Amino acid sequence: MLTRSIKSIRYKTLPTLYTTIFNYTTMSKKISYDSQRQASLSQQFDHVKAMIDTESNARATEPVSLLAVSKLKPASDIQILYDHGVREFGENYVQELVEKAELLPSDIKWHFIGGLQTNKCKDLAKVPNLAYIETLDSLKKAKKLNEARGNYQPDQPAIKCDIQINTSDENQKSGLQDENEIFEMVQYLVSDENKYVTLSGLMTIGSWDVSHTEGEENKDFSTLVQWKQKIDEKFGSKVRLSMGMSADFKQAIKQGTSEVRIGTDIFGVRPPKDQAKIL
Repeated sequence: MLTRSIKSIRYKTLPTLYTTIFNYTTMSKKISYDSQRQASLSQQFDHVKAMIDTESNARATEPVSLLAVSKLKPASDIQILYDHGVREFGENYVQELVEKAELLPSDIKWHFIGGLQTNKCKDLAKVPNLAYIETLDSLKKAKKLNEARGNYQPDQPAIKCDIQINTSDENQKSGLQDENEIFEMVQYLVSDENKYVTLSGLMTIGSWDVSHTEGEENKDFSTLVQWKQKIDEKFGSKVRLSMGMSADFKQAIKQGTSEVRIGTDIFGVRPPKDQAKIL
Protein backbone atom coordinates (compact mmCIF):
# COMPACT_ATOMS: atom_id res chain seq x y z
CA MET A 1 0.00 0.00 0.00
CA LEU A 2 2.79 2.37 0.89
CA THR A 3 6.16 2.11 -0.72
CA ARG A 4 8.72 4.35 0.90
CA SER A 5 10.26 4.11 4.35
CA ILE A 6 10.09 6.88 6.90
CA LYS A 7 12.69 7.00 9.63
CA SER A 8 11.13 9.81 11.59
CA ILE A 9 8.18 12.09 11.18
CA ARG A 10 7.52 15.20 13.18
CA TYR A 11 4.95 17.91 12.66
CA LYS A 12 6.70 21.17 11.88
CA THR A 13 3.95 23.57 10.96
CA LEU A 14 1.76 22.58 13.90
CA PRO A 15 4.26 22.36 16.76
CA THR A 16 1.62 22.09 19.48
CA LEU A 17 -0.49 19.62 17.56
CA TYR A 18 1.72 16.59 17.07
CA THR A 19 4.84 16.20 19.17
CA THR A 20 5.39 12.47 18.85
CA ILE A 21 8.21 11.19 16.65
CA PHE A 22 7.28 8.08 14.71
CA ASN A 23 9.94 5.48 13.89
CA TYR A 24 9.14 3.15 11.01
CA THR A 25 11.19 0.82 8.89
CA THR A 26 8.38 -0.03 6.51
CA MET A 27 5.05 1.44 5.62
CA SER A 28 3.66 -1.74 4.03
CA LYS A 29 2.25 -3.05 7.29
CA LYS A 30 -1.37 -2.13 7.95
CA ILE A 31 -2.05 0.10 10.93
CA SER A 32 -3.53 -1.89 13.80
CA TYR A 33 -6.55 -0.91 15.87
CA ASP A 34 -8.69 -1.96 18.80
CA SER A 35 -11.63 -4.25 18.06
CA GLN A 36 -14.00 -2.34 20.35
CA ARG A 37 -13.16 0.93 18.63
CA GLN A 38 -13.64 -0.82 15.29
CA ALA A 39 -17.13 -1.96 16.22
CA SER A 40 -18.31 1.37 17.63
CA LEU A 41 -16.83 3.51 14.85
CA SER A 42 -18.18 1.31 12.06
CA GLN A 43 -21.61 1.29 13.68
CA GLN A 44 -21.61 5.06 14.06
CA PHE A 45 -20.59 5.60 10.45
CA ASP A 46 -23.38 3.32 9.27
CA HIS A 47 -25.87 5.18 11.48
CA VAL A 48 -24.90 8.57 10.01
CA LYS A 49 -24.87 7.18 6.46
CA ALA A 50 -28.36 5.74 6.95
CA MET A 51 -29.69 9.12 8.12
CA ILE A 52 -28.17 10.83 5.10
CA ASP A 53 -29.59 8.22 2.72
CA THR A 54 -33.04 8.60 4.28
CA GLU A 55 -32.99 12.37 3.89
CA SER A 56 -31.58 12.08 0.38
CA ASN A 57 -34.21 9.57 -0.74
CA ALA A 58 -36.95 11.80 0.65
CA ARG A 59 -36.06 14.63 -1.69
CA ALA A 60 -35.99 12.26 -4.70
CA THR A 61 -32.89 13.65 -6.40
CA GLU A 62 -29.31 12.51 -6.77
CA PRO A 63 -27.68 10.72 -3.82
CA VAL A 64 -25.77 12.82 -1.31
CA SER A 65 -22.21 11.77 -0.56
CA LEU A 66 -20.82 11.58 2.96
CA LEU A 67 -17.34 12.93 3.60
CA ALA A 68 -15.85 11.59 6.84
CA VAL A 69 -13.90 14.44 8.44
CA SER A 70 -11.01 12.89 10.33
CA LYS A 71 -9.07 15.95 11.50
CA LEU A 72 -7.21 15.49 14.80
CA LYS A 73 -8.17 11.81 14.80
CA PRO A 74 -5.60 9.00 14.71
CA ALA A 75 -4.68 7.10 11.59
CA SER A 76 -6.12 3.97 13.18
CA ASP A 77 -9.63 5.48 13.02
CA ILE A 78 -9.20 6.10 9.31
CA GLN A 79 -7.86 2.57 8.83
CA ILE A 80 -10.95 1.20 10.57
CA LEU A 81 -13.30 2.99 8.21
CA TYR A 82 -11.11 2.17 5.24
CA ASP A 83 -11.45 -1.52 6.11
CA HIS A 84 -15.19 -0.85 6.42
CA GLY A 85 -15.24 0.31 2.79
CA VAL A 86 -14.86 4.08 3.15
CA ARG A 87 -12.46 5.71 0.68
CA GLU A 88 -12.91 9.48 1.06
CA PHE A 89 -11.73 11.49 4.06
CA GLY A 90 -11.51 15.19 4.82
CA GLU A 91 -8.66 16.95 6.61
CA ASN A 92 -8.30 20.55 7.75
CA TYR A 93 -4.55 20.88 8.23
CA VAL A 94 -2.06 20.56 5.39
CA GLN A 95 0.68 18.86 7.37
CA GLU A 96 -1.74 16.42 8.97
CA LEU A 97 -3.09 15.40 5.57
CA VAL A 98 0.42 15.01 4.16
CA GLU A 99 1.53 12.74 6.98
CA LYS A 100 -1.62 10.64 7.01
CA ALA A 101 -1.36 10.19 3.25
CA GLU A 102 2.13 8.74 3.77
CA LEU A 103 0.89 6.23 6.33
CA LEU A 104 -2.45 5.11 4.94
CA PRO A 105 -3.52 3.24 1.78
CA SER A 106 -2.79 5.00 -1.48
CA ASP A 107 -6.29 4.56 -2.91
CA ILE A 108 -7.83 6.88 -0.32
CA LYS A 109 -9.20 10.04 -1.90
CA TRP A 110 -8.21 12.93 0.34
CA HIS A 111 -10.25 16.11 0.53
CA PHE A 112 -8.64 19.24 1.92
CA ILE A 113 -11.33 21.28 3.68
CA GLY A 114 -9.35 23.72 5.82
CA GLY A 115 -8.02 27.20 5.29
CA LEU A 116 -5.37 27.13 2.56
CA GLN A 117 -2.33 29.40 2.60
CA THR A 118 -0.61 30.21 -0.67
CA ASN A 119 2.72 28.89 0.58
CA LYS A 120 1.13 25.50 1.36
CA CYS A 121 -0.24 24.88 -2.13
CA LYS A 122 2.95 23.08 -3.15
CA ASP A 123 2.81 20.72 -0.19
CA LEU A 124 -0.77 19.72 -0.97
CA ALA A 125 -0.17 19.35 -4.68
CA LYS A 126 2.61 16.84 -3.98
CA VAL A 127 0.16 14.37 -2.41
CA PRO A 128 -0.56 11.96 -5.28
CA ASN A 129 -4.01 10.91 -4.05
CA LEU A 130 -5.23 14.38 -3.14
CA ALA A 131 -8.58 14.36 -4.92
CA TYR A 132 -10.31 17.58 -3.81
CA ILE A 133 -9.57 20.99 -2.42
CA GLU A 134 -12.88 22.33 -1.16
CA THR A 135 -11.70 25.69 0.14
CA LEU A 136 -10.19 27.46 -2.85
CA ASP A 137 -10.67 31.19 -2.33
CA SER A 138 -8.27 33.01 -4.65
CA LEU A 139 -7.12 32.87 -8.25
CA LYS A 140 -3.52 33.14 -7.08
CA LYS A 141 -3.88 29.90 -5.11
CA ALA A 142 -5.54 28.17 -8.06
CA LYS A 143 -2.58 29.05 -10.27
CA LYS A 144 -0.09 27.95 -7.62
CA LEU A 145 -1.84 24.60 -7.27
CA ASN A 146 -1.89 24.08 -11.03
CA GLU A 147 1.80 24.89 -11.32
CA ALA A 148 2.81 22.68 -8.39
CA ARG A 149 0.69 19.72 -9.49
CA GLY A 150 2.25 19.92 -12.92
CA ASN A 151 5.74 20.03 -11.45
CA TYR A 152 5.39 17.27 -8.86
CA GLN A 153 2.50 14.98 -9.88
CA PRO A 154 1.90 15.52 -13.62
CA ASP A 155 0.71 11.94 -14.14
CA GLN A 156 -1.93 12.09 -11.40
CA PRO A 157 -5.52 13.25 -12.02
CA ALA A 158 -6.24 16.96 -11.89
CA ILE A 159 -7.22 18.24 -8.45
CA LYS A 160 -10.95 18.88 -8.26
CA CYS A 161 -11.61 22.28 -6.71
CA ASP A 162 -14.59 23.74 -4.91
CA ILE A 163 -14.69 27.51 -4.73
CA GLN A 164 -15.40 28.60 -1.17
CA ILE A 165 -18.12 31.24 -0.95
CA ASN A 166 -18.62 33.36 2.17
CA THR A 167 -22.39 33.21 2.30
CA SER A 168 -22.77 34.41 5.89
CA ASP A 169 -20.92 37.71 5.42
CA GLU A 170 -18.74 36.97 8.46
CA ASN A 171 -15.37 38.71 8.41
CA GLN A 172 -13.61 35.87 10.22
CA LYS A 173 -14.54 33.36 7.52
CA SER A 174 -12.70 32.75 4.29
CA GLY A 175 -14.45 32.70 0.95
CA LEU A 176 -15.25 34.86 -2.02
CA GLN A 177 -18.22 37.22 -2.24
CA ASP A 178 -17.48 39.49 -5.18
CA GLU A 179 -19.17 38.36 -8.39
CA ASN A 180 -16.29 39.38 -10.65
CA GLU A 181 -13.78 37.43 -8.53
CA ILE A 182 -16.00 34.36 -8.46
CA PHE A 183 -16.59 34.40 -12.21
CA GLU A 184 -12.87 34.97 -12.86
CA MET A 185 -12.05 31.92 -10.74
CA VAL A 186 -14.63 29.78 -12.52
CA GLN A 187 -13.35 30.92 -15.91
CA TYR A 188 -9.81 29.89 -15.01
CA LEU A 189 -10.82 26.50 -13.66
CA VAL A 190 -12.89 25.58 -16.72
CA SER A 191 -10.43 26.96 -19.27
CA ASP A 192 -7.70 25.23 -21.24
CA GLU A 193 -5.16 27.47 -19.51
CA ASN A 194 -4.55 24.82 -16.89
CA LYS A 195 -4.32 21.03 -16.89
CA TYR A 196 -3.90 20.11 -13.27
CA VAL A 197 -6.83 21.75 -11.45
CA THR A 198 -10.46 21.66 -12.46
CA LEU A 199 -13.78 23.06 -11.29
CA SER A 200 -15.87 20.71 -9.18
CA GLY A 201 -18.28 22.88 -7.25
CA LEU A 202 -18.99 25.40 -4.55
CA MET A 203 -18.52 25.13 -0.80
CA THR A 204 -19.72 27.12 2.18
CA ILE A 205 -19.77 26.99 5.96
CA GLY A 206 -23.00 28.38 7.36
CA SER A 207 -22.94 30.74 10.32
CA TRP A 208 -23.18 29.10 13.74
CA ASP A 209 -26.39 30.93 14.64
CA VAL A 210 -28.18 30.02 11.42
CA SER A 211 -26.97 26.42 11.50
CA HIS A 212 -28.29 25.94 15.04
CA THR A 213 -31.67 27.58 14.43
CA GLU A 214 -34.61 25.46 13.38
CA GLY A 215 -36.49 26.84 10.43
CA GLU A 216 -37.81 26.23 6.97
CA GLU A 217 -34.71 27.52 5.23
CA ASN A 218 -31.03 28.16 5.93
CA LYS A 219 -30.31 31.49 4.29
CA ASP A 220 -26.59 30.73 3.91
CA PHE A 221 -27.38 27.55 1.99
CA SER A 222 -29.92 29.44 -0.11
CA THR A 223 -27.22 31.92 -1.06
CA LEU A 224 -24.92 29.12 -2.23
CA VAL A 225 -27.73 27.60 -4.29
CA GLN A 226 -28.22 31.00 -5.94
CA TRP A 227 -24.53 31.15 -6.81
CA LYS A 228 -24.77 27.69 -8.35
CA GLN A 229 -27.67 28.83 -10.52
CA LYS A 230 -25.74 31.90 -11.69
CA ILE A 231 -22.60 29.93 -12.51
CA ASP A 232 -24.40 27.06 -14.24
CA GLU A 233 -26.36 29.53 -16.37
CA LYS A 234 -23.33 31.59 -17.33
CA PHE A 235 -20.84 28.79 -17.96
CA GLY A 236 -23.08 25.88 -18.93
CA SER A 237 -21.77 23.91 -15.98
CA LYS A 238 -23.34 21.65 -13.39
CA VAL A 239 -21.36 22.40 -10.27
CA ARG A 240 -21.83 20.37 -7.15
CA LEU A 241 -22.54 21.85 -3.71
CA SER A 242 -20.68 21.04 -0.50
CA MET A 243 -22.61 22.39 2.46
CA GLY A 244 -23.80 20.96 5.75
CA MET A 245 -21.98 19.53 8.76
CA SER A 246 -23.02 17.65 11.88
CA ALA A 247 -25.37 20.38 13.14
CA ASP A 248 -27.12 21.23 9.89
CA PHE A 249 -26.66 18.43 7.35
CA LYS A 250 -30.35 17.51 7.22
CA GLN A 251 -31.29 21.04 6.21
CA ALA A 252 -28.42 21.11 3.70
CA ILE A 253 -29.79 17.98 2.05
CA LYS A 254 -33.26 19.51 1.85
CA GLN A 255 -31.77 22.55 0.11
CA GLY A 256 -29.85 20.59 -2.49
CA THR A 257 -26.34 19.80 -1.30
CA SER A 258 -24.29 17.18 -3.11
CA GLU A 259 -22.06 16.41 -0.14
CA VAL A 260 -22.15 16.75 3.64
CA ARG A 261 -19.02 16.93 5.77
CA ILE A 262 -19.41 15.01 9.03
CA GLY A 263 -16.77 14.65 11.73
CA THR A 264 -17.97 14.63 15.33
CA ASP A 265 -21.11 12.56 14.67
CA ILE A 266 -18.89 9.82 13.24
CA PHE A 267 -15.62 9.98 15.16
CA GLY A 268 -16.77 11.54 18.41
CA VAL A 269 -15.44 14.60 20.18
CA ARG A 270 -12.02 15.71 18.98
CA PRO A 271 -9.13 15.91 21.44
CA PRO A 272 -7.41 19.20 22.25
CA LYS A 273 -4.78 20.05 19.67
CA ASP A 274 -1.91 19.52 22.09
CA GLN A 275 -3.13 16.00 22.85
CA ALA A 276 -3.95 14.85 19.31
CA LYS A 277 -1.77 12.10 17.84
CA ILE A 278 -1.67 10.36 14.51
CA LEU A 279 -0.36 7.12 15.98
